[in-house]
Amino acid sequence: MDKDKRRISRKRYAILRKIRWLFIVGIGGILTNGYFKVIATKEIYDGPLRSGCVPFLSCHACPSAVASCPIGMLQHFAAIRKIPLFLGGFIGIIGITVGRASCGWLCPFGWIQDKMYKIKSKKFRIPKPLEKLKYVSLVGLAILLPFFTEAHWFSRICPYGTIIAGIPWVLWNPIDPTFGGPVIEPGMVGWLYGLKIIVLVFFLVLFVLAKRPFCRTICPMGALYSFFNKISLMKISMRKSGNCANCGFCHEVCPMDIDMRENVNTSECIRCLECTACDHIRIKWGFNHD
Repeated sequence: MDKDKRRISRKRYAILRKIRWLFIVGIGGILTNGYFKVIATKEIYDGPLRSGCVPFLSCHACPSAVASCPIGMLQHFAAIRKIPLFLGGFIGIIGITVGRASCGWLCPFGWIQDKMYKIKSKKFRIPKPLEKLKYVSLVGLAILLPFFTEAHWFSRICPYGTIIAGIPWVLWNPIDPTFGGPVIEPGMVGWLYGLKIIVLVFFLVLFVLAKRPFCRTICPMGALYSFFNKISLMKISMRKSGNCANCGFCHEVCPMDIDMRENVNTSECIRCLECTACDHIRIKWGFNHD
C-alpha cells in the first residue's frame, strides 16, 4: 500500500472508530444504564424492560440498569432448569443478521479493553488455543454450574459486573427506603467479593498487555454469537478486483488481532468494520459465501 492510500485508510479508520465509540458509549453505556432515578429512590428499576435483555454483555445488578444481561438470563433459566426460548430467539435473530456485531458496536466492556490496550507497555499476542476457553466459560460457568448449584457463577466473578455493579454498590451502599436499612448489610462483603476484585485486577492488567483478552478467551456472550458468524447475513469479504498489498493494515487495526488475509470470516470477528477502511475489504450482505 503506497503512502497516500495508507493515509486515506487511516483517516477512514479514525472516522469508523469514532462512530463506533459513539454507539458503544451512547447506547451500550448511557442508554442501557440510564435509570438515574435510583440515586433518589435508592431502588433499582423494576419496570417492563427488566423482563427483556440487551444484545451484549451487561449487568442487571448495575444500580442504573434498565434491562437484563443475556448471560445473566441464561444462568437464571439454567438454574430453574427451563429452556430460555425468548433468549434463544433473540440471540438467534441478532446472530443470523449481523453475527458478532453487537460485540463490536455496543459492548462497553470491549471499549474499555480497546482503550486500555493503548496504554504504552510491552505487548503480547494471545495464543489461538486459548480462544477456545470462552466455550468452556459458556458451558461450564453459564450453564452447567448454575444448573447443578442454582447459583449464577459467571455473574459472581464477571469483571464487568464488578465494575458497574459490585464496586458501585459497596462504595455507595445507600439506605433502602422500603426496608429502612442499608442495601448491603455488615458481613455480606466476604471472600467472594475479594475473588471478584482479584479477577478484575487480573484482567485489567491483561487489557494493557493484549488485545481484548476477555472477549477472546472468557466471554460467553462472544461464544454464543461466534456460532453465527459464518452463516450471518452480514459478512466481511476481500475484494476480488485488485491484489492485496500485504501491508498488514487490517491486522494492525483489528481489536481481535485477526489477520483478514488468512481468515476473512472467522468466528472471532466482532464486525467492528475498522478493517474496511482498507480498499480491499468490504461489507457483504447475503447468505452466499462466495
